[in-house]
Amino acid sequence: MEFDLSRVLDALPAMVWIALPDGQLELANRRWSEYTGLGLDEAHGWEWQTAVSPDDLPTLLERWRSILVSGQPGEMEARVRRFDGQYRRVSVQCSPIVDDAGRILKWWGVVTDVEDFRRAEETLRRRELDFQLIVDSIPLPVAVTTPSGEVEGLNQRTLDYFGKTFEELKGWKASDVVHPDDLERTIAEQLAAHQGDHAYNVESRHRRADGVYRWYNVLGLPLRDQHGNILRWLHLLIDIDDRRRVEAALQAANDRLARASQVASLVELSASIAHEVNQPIAAALANAQAALRWLGRNPPDLAEVREALDDVVKDGTRAGAVIDRIRSLFKNAPPSLENLDITEALTEIVALSRGKALKNGVFLQVQLSEGLPTVRGDRVQLQQVMLNLITNAIEAMSDADDGNRNLRIAAGSDDDNVFVTVQDSGPGLTPATLERVFEPFYTTKPTGLGVGLSICRSIIEAHSGALWATNAEKGGAVFSFTVPISTSAKSRKGAPDAVMPSEAPQPLADITS
Repeated sequence: MEFDLSRVLDALPAMVWIALPDGQLELANRRWSEYTGLGLDEAHGWEWQTAVSPDDLPTLLERWRSILVSGQPGEMEARVRRFDGQYRRVSVQCSPIVDDAGRILKWWGVVTDVEDFRRAEETLRRRELDFQLIVDSIPLPVAVTTPSGEVEGLNQRTLDYFGKTFEELKGWKASDVVHPDDLERTIAEQLAAHQGDHAYNVESRHRRADGVYRWYNVLGLPLRDQHGNILRWLHLLIDIDDRRRVEAALQAANDRLARASQVASLVELSASIAHEVNQPIAAALANAQAALRWLGRNPPDLAEVREALDDVVKDGTRAGAVIDRIRSLFKNAPPSLENLDITEALTEIVALSRGKALKNGVFLQVQLSEGLPTVRGDRVQLQQVMLNLITNAIEAMSDADDGNRNLRIAAGSDDDNVFVTVQDSGPGLTPATLERVFEPFYTTKPTGLGVGLSICRSIIEAHSGALWATNAEKGGAVFSFTVPISTSAKSRKGAPDAVMPSEAPQPLADITS
């Protein structure tokens, strides 16, 4: 599904922004621009700092950098100049958007004007105004509880949102205010915060007066006296339902893109797939014809017939195995971790790639160290990585001389990892490409999407491994990845000698094209 993200952001009922993984502002919605008086062109990158009070900017930047380094959701607060020139305190809740491997794609932020809230909080501590009047002045749903957690006060916005009376909401733990699936977790978070005397931040669904559950970010803030004792708890409810829907839509789009990349790579190998299936079928046909000839003799040679039919069964089984292997690569199934024979998995992908190599005049050599240990991983995902690297290498040599198209695939192991390298004899990678080759949507191909290598790195990192690129000394690019050896393989005695990636493995199998 395609959509204009800026239009989605403009439809959200809050000030929302999107930043790149390094923290630079990429998008801000209309509510944010109207509040600050800054257009996106004036705030893009790091220019948004002009809206922050100079007294608060150093602390804000330090906090923002610490959140970026941690990769975890965080909260910031500072005074921001409004469109009318007035500085007001705002609270910023930010969270990363990550892919399946945990890599940060973007940062989302929701900005809330808390000037009135903070003023009310300060006034409350000084006990200058009636407490209920202060709570009602806060422009967000707010609940006030005692240090033990009993509901003491609710502002009018809270009563209106839930469509209930104060007496009904006092027993919220036993009502339908919080979604049943979130209730136990919400209570546990609040209890832990009360016992640990610290603020809390929990996301849960709350039932609106019309019966619709919406996601809320609930911030619990302890109010203390001058000696540090907690007087009350303020629970601030921030609607994040629209933000979560957009995040889910972006994640779904990313998943579909990864799937499309996998299928596109396999479609290119249709000739190799046909060749793989045709071999056992042709052998089965030949053996069946031989069996007919043996039956036609007088008398029939039943021993030869039986042997030929046994071969037919074996060929049929082999054809079925090829088809199952190809179906598993196309199948859209969740990851399935198993103790995987990396030699077998790599050999299958090389067999599927052989036709493409022949078509492009590529000399293919495979060198596998003997007795490679098993790894713990998802067979289909790791084969997708191997297939992508091999396909890229073949395409990288399209402009090379016919006699200088060499593709070398090597595998070995050390004490902790199995490694695989794919080396071509193409033009290699420029310094600029080496720095960005794994970035999403970066590509050097005229028709490329720039997602294949990004997805490959995500898969390998999800397997607790590493994927990197270098240039070979004599030209060409080298892509290498490691995957940890399975625990059971480590415990076996008599493991083979380690072979480091910089060494040449002894050729157990040479498959040439």
